[in-house]
Order: sequence, then C-alpha cells, then structure tokens
Amino acid sequence: MIDQTATRADIVRGRRQRVSDFNRLWIGQSISAFGSQVTSLALPLTAVLYLDATATQVGLLATTREAAYVGLMLFLGVVVDRHRRRPAMIAADLGRAALTLAVPLLAWAGALSMPYLYVAAFLLGSLAVVFSLAYRAYLPSLLGADELLAGNSRLQATESLSDVAGPGLAGLLIQLVRAPYALVADAFSFLVSAGSVASVRATEPAVTTGPATDGGFVRRVFADIGAGLAFTFRQPVLRMLAAASAIFNVFATIMLTIFVVYAVRVAHLSPSEIGLVFAGFGVGGVAAAASLSRTMRMGVGRLLGIGYVVGAGVIVALPFVGGAPVTRTAWLCALFFVAGCAIVSANIVEMTMRQAATPGHLQGRIAAGFGFLIGALTPVAAAVAGVLGDQIGPRATLIVAAAGIPASLPWILFSRVRRVRSVDELA
Repeated sequence: MIDQTATRADIVRGRRQRVSDFNRLWIGQSISAFGSQVTSLALPLTAVLYLDATATQVGLLATTREAAYVGLMLFLGVVVDRHRRRPAMIAADLGRAALTLAVPLLAWAGALSMPYLYVAAFLLGSLAVVFSLAYRAYLPSLLGADELLAGNSRLQATESLSDVAGPGLAGLLIQLVRAPYALVADAFSFLVSAGSVASVRATEPAVTTGPATDGGFVRRVFADIGAGLAFTFRQPVLRMLAAASAIFNVFATIMLTIFVVYAVRVAHLSPSEIGLVFAGFGVGGVAAAASLSRTMRMGVGRLLGIGYVVGAGVIVALPFVGGAPVTRTAWLCALFFVAGCAIVSANIVEMTMRQAATPGHLQGRIAAGFGFLIGALTPVAAAVAGVLGDQIGPRATLIVAAAGIPASLPWILFSRVRRVRSVDELA
C-alpha cells in the first residue's frame, strides 16, 4: 500500500526545491540584465570620453556588439543545445566579467584602445546571446509546464525593470566613478550572477543531440541549424508564432525607427518628453510581467491574441494623435504604456508556448531561430523606415507601419494558436 502522506510530502518538497532553484536562476538573470545595461552605456561613453572616439567609431562599436544577435545567433543556438545549459550560463557570466574588467585595467595602464573595445563589444554581445538562449532553454527542465508562464513572467519583469531603471543607475555609476572604471562594478555583477546560477541544486538532464549526422564539423553544425528550423516550420503552433512575430516586428521596427524623427519634427516634443514617452513602454512592460499570471484562466492562446490586437491597435493609433504638445505627450505616454503591457504580455506568452512545444534537445536552436528571424529583418526594416521618412515624411511612414501591422493578426486569430487553453496541451 502506498503511503499517501509520504507521497504528498515528496510533492511539496519537490515543488519547494524547484521554487528555490528558480529563485537562484532568477536572481542571476536579474543581476546579469542590470549588468548588461551598465555595459551598453559604459562602453560607448568610454569610447567618447576616454578615447575621444568619432561618431563613426561609436557607430561601429554598436554595430560590432549587435552583430552577434544577427550573424551568430543560429550558430550559438547549436552551441547551447550541444552543452548543458547551466554551465553555459556560468561560463558566459565569467567571460563577460573578464572582458569588462579588462577595460578599466587597460585604461589604468594607459593601454586601452578602440580595437580592444571593438573586440570586447563583439564578444560581450556573443556571450549575452549565449546566456539568454541558455536560460530560456534551461527553464523548461527546471519548472513544470504549468509553471512556465509564471516563471517567464518573473524573468521578463526584471528584464523590463532593467530597461527602465538600468540606464539611470548606469548613468549615476558612470557619473560617480567615470566610464572606464564603472565597469569594475559591472564585472562584479557578472561574478555574482555566475555564483547565483552555480548555486542551483537541481540536476540538469543529460544533453541529447538527436540523430547523428555524417560529414565534417561544418556540415554537422549546419545540419543542426536546419533541424531546428525544420521543426519550427513543421510544428503548426510554432509556424504560426514565427510568421506573426516576424511580420509584427518588421512594422514595429519601422514605427520605432521613425518615431523619434516624428516626435521632434512633427509633434515638436522635447528630448525629456520623448524620454518620458519611451519610459511609458517600460513601465507598461513591468506592470504586464508582474500581473500576467493572474489572467491565465482565459487561456494562453486568447491572451496572446489580445496582446497582438492591442499592440497593433496602438501602432495604428500613433499617427493620428494630435492636440497641443502637453496633450499629445500625455496621449503618447498612455499609448506607449498600453503598448508595453500588450507587447510584453504577448512576448511572455509566446516564449512560454514555444518552450512547451519544443523538445528539450532543440530548445536553444528554436529560440535562436526565432531570435534570428526577428533580428535579421530588423536592419532591413530600419533602413526602409529611413528611406520612407526622407521620401514621404515621418507621419506618412508611421501610417505605412499602421497599415502593415494588421497583417500579423490572422496568423494568431485564425489559427490553432488562439484555441490553445494551456501550455500543457503543447508539452
């Protein structure tokens, strides 16, 4: 006869252990997110204030950091899937700590140069991708399917909070100790993150790489990438999510690229008012991430559909906001707040559905494939926005974005995705 009391006690202990391990992962990811905010501001300020870099050099520095998010994303997804995810996160944090600490050390020795900053920016971007892919691939092995949405909400809440508060904290730190030396605190934050992730006690499942592929190393890598993309296009829910996400992000990028030009030249907003408008998005994202798990009863597919519809509706409304500057700023802040709520909610639900529908050995490659699909189209969309802004004007370009964004909705509203009630259906 089974001891029911002992069984229930084991279940409770197991759940407590999962919560404790998730909290350790969450602390590590949160510290890492804030550390990345310091890096993203301190590196270009080091180039400008310490090395007297030109605008072209600063632009190249940003390009080298972002290159990892586009050029290497698919390959790094293979790396994550071929290795245990927790050691990959720890290695990424330790690597970022070493790279950031080298900047103030080289500055102190009088040997810091732009070539090192270019190399450091590229490697820091690559390691940030590894950490992001690894923690998202690791989460489904740490939590049950019914806990994924709540876990992703908490992780996204700290990412959104770092977007809002991180630049301000980074600026204050840089103001106090100067740009190169602010990176000492940044390096320390990555070490703390590595220690927090290392303290997770759950045993990570063994890595399974799927069927073996004949051929050399390069052929095997491309075969692994192909397997991830093929699974995305075969799986009906993932296929719809990928199409909707790609279309939405193309037109959202057009809107975001031209919005600053529109705000200055058409809406006549001051820099502080523009900053306030963008802060509204971050605050909305924090609010959505903090409260999303309470709305699960309506079904994850319906939640995703609402997020897409509301997010698209905000973009459609932007070109038609009028009134005096104060009134217009208030309306834009409100719209960006609503957009933050909707888009961050949709991102969390989409990530959770993707994790639940993906086998463990493909988690890194599927996440990388989605990231590449969005990231690869972003530079094209930004370039198109610039050309359209010069040819037809900022407001007309916003109207183009407003006209195109509804094309993302049918992939969610008229497919199986909207009918998914729980992520358990996809596991």
